[in-house]
Amino acid sequence: MTIHMQGSWTISVKAKNAAYPQRFIISGANVGNGTYAGEVAAPAVFVSGDHWSIRIQNKPPKKAWLNSDDQITFPTRTGGQVRFDIQSNDAGGDEDFDDLVLTCATPESASEFILYGHASCYSGFCLHNPCFPFYVVIETLEAFREAVRNPLLREALTELYPERVKQYERPPLPIPDPDPAPFIPMMLPLNEQTAVPAQLGQQVRMTYDAKNAEAAPQVTAGRIVSMAQTPSLAVKYNRVALADLVGKLRLRCNVDPLAGFVLRFNEYDRTVAELSGGAYSGEGNRELLGTAVTDRNGNYIFRFSRSFSDAISEVLDDTATGEDAFVQALPDVIAQLLDSTAPGGVAHETAPRWNIPGPLKRIDICIPCSKVRRPVTECTGTHRFESVGRIRIGIAANTFDAVGRITATDNSVNVPPARCAAWGGNLDLHACLGDHETVTHYTIRYRRYMAGTGWTGWEFYQEPFKLFKTSVMHTVSIGPSDKSLEVVDGGGLVSVKAYENVQGNFDWAASEWALRASVDTTKAPFGGHIGPVEFRIQGYAASGQQVADPRADTIRLYLDNQRPTFELDTVMLGAQAEGGPCAVFTLEGEPLPAVLTVRFKVIQEQGFLDRYDLAVRKGNYPSFDIATTTGPLGEASAQLSNSYAHSGASPCGDLVGTRVPDEITAVSDFATAYIIPNTGNWLESDETVCAYSVLLSCSKRVTNGYNSAVDYYGAIQKLLAIKQE
Repeated sequence: MTIHMQGSWTISVKAKNAAYPQRFIISGANVGNGTYAGEVAAPAVFVSGDHWSIRIQNKPPKKAWLNSDDQITFPTRTGGQVRFDIQSNDAGGDEDFDDLVLTCATPESASEFILYGHASCYSGFCLHNPCFPFYVVIETLEAFREAVRNPLLREALTELYPERVKQYERPPLPIPDPDPAPFIPMMLPLNEQTAVPAQLGQQVRMTYDAKNAEAAPQVTAGRIVSMAQTPSLAVKYNRVALADLVGKLRLRCNVDPLAGFVLRFNEYDRTVAELSGGAYSGEGNRELLGTAVTDRNGNYIFRFSRSFSDAISEVLDDTATGEDAFVQALPDVIAQLLDSTAPGGVAHETAPRWNIPGPLKRIDICIPCSKVRRPVTECTGTHRFESVGRIRIGIAANTFDAVGRITATDNSVNVPPARCAAWGGNLDLHACLGDHETVTHYTIRYRRYMAGTGWTGWEFYQEPFKLFKTSVMHTVSIGPSDKSLEVVDGGGLVSVKAYENVQGNFDWAASEWALRASVDTTKAPFGGHIGPVEFRIQGYAASGQQVADPRADTIRLYLDNQRPTFELDTVMLGAQAEGGPCAVFTLEGEPLPAVLTVRFKVIQEQGFLDRYDLAVRKGNYPSFDIATTTGPLGEASAQLSNSYAHSGASPCGDLVGTRVPDEITAVSDFATAYIIPNTGNWLESDETVCAYSVLLSCSKRVTNGYNSAVDYYGAIQKLLAIKQE
């Protein structure tokens, strides 16, 4: 992979242990661009720029120059300089990464900050981010839901984030739940006395060039100092017991490196509440610092500077003759994992690292694997299409039935366990086509199966698509554009819409090399379509000729973005009807326990229901158990819930809902449940009136290759009151 750099560095050849000629290429810099001999005796090269890159190459006999595999070492401070190595492995038979070794060096400076570390994703039984040694950092909704079930974690969360805990405990909304907003990390300190550590600063000494009024001041010395701040909010929970719990939980985490991913760094300005010691809120202002790219091992180096205007937070009267002294608040740094297909281009944002000192600081970055939307694609499958989202194609654990419904039993990290599910939402299609120098372009075509008429003709997929180009550090379009290609073997060249193949191209983020399209199945040309769709991918050489490949090039997916139809029709208590929007029932005259009659409907025409549930909530009681009984004429009651029973991947089973035979009492898709309290009566002896809600919710088996393979809807509800005279 290309090594990406920021700022000014001096590059020298440290060692060469290879028979093949070696060289390195500098590109994207303001100073130092060019191709340089990979020889120890070659002069050092000074390179400077906001963002630039180094690429090492080797030349086997009778072949063109090839890109070498490379990796970085972690930097160290030596003799007033920060130094690290770039190690490479060429096309020879060994894999020792010593064929050409470059050393990158830069002088230490109090105004320059160099971050480095290892980027990885974590999964398994992890309730918190394992990369924060002095904090419990909870950064997914799923982890938060698990954390509040633990007494120690719940105590700490309730103290620092009481509103978020209350929000979690609120009853379901009476409308379908909206898509959740990005989860803001929650930080629980283990060693600090306060929710956010005391503000530190870096006292720096600045000198000026008296002969040049235009010259910027220079930093000549620096030291860490404590900053005055408003009184902090002390934490009261048992930090020792919580730290012991965290130590045990950390052993249950699985960690995998993130190779070739793009990281973006922001400086975070704390809010007034946070500066006072309050909990991290994520509501402070951010300043973009820049981007970095991880190497083949998931390691990164990122450099940024604080300008003179950035550095001043307070001006102190601590000056010597001819010098000024300033106090610079140390930066608080947030890392973001970038993804071209994620909302806003950001797959995940970490919690801040407080008070980062210069000039060198290790920060390991851990991202929940559930937020990493790129599967491990090794181009070893039986299909050119390798995966849809994280669900791999062509392996025994993942089965497509004849119409394209998916059953996924792959136990790889964060693969959704689908059971005869439909496909819906945004589908990321990953495919392996070969190196960009062999396969320069590719096309994607599709056809739909229409009930009653069969398959449509093949059409070219033409939606614009962008990927992250690391050479310019932003997303760039890869098409489609008009290309003369041999669409049919031997049929000659025709102008069609095609995309650029970036696989193996080091100018692009390696994590996105296999991403071929992100298909929004809710919009044209697929919006509203329910049923099988086939996608076909084909690669082409620079000449326009098809590139032969023995692997299958077509996949079939069953699309269904239709919401289930679910409705609460009528509610009665005994013989009493609702009688309007304010339903008030009385127990007087009714045999006890009175029967609550609920007529409802839940239908998913294609049979993709996962389950449905009818429930009753009483007032502010934490739970209220109900049971079914017979109707006034001895009618059998409908089930209060029903769930899909998976019997096999092919052929698939289904669950339509409140329709015979799923619900044998259903009439015209409506079912009637006769409900009584499981114990006692609707009202206790000391209660004269209470509010109730009847709730209906359901879920559907559908996946985009990332989610849980189940979409939840509801609950919808009817409100009523029951009283006794």
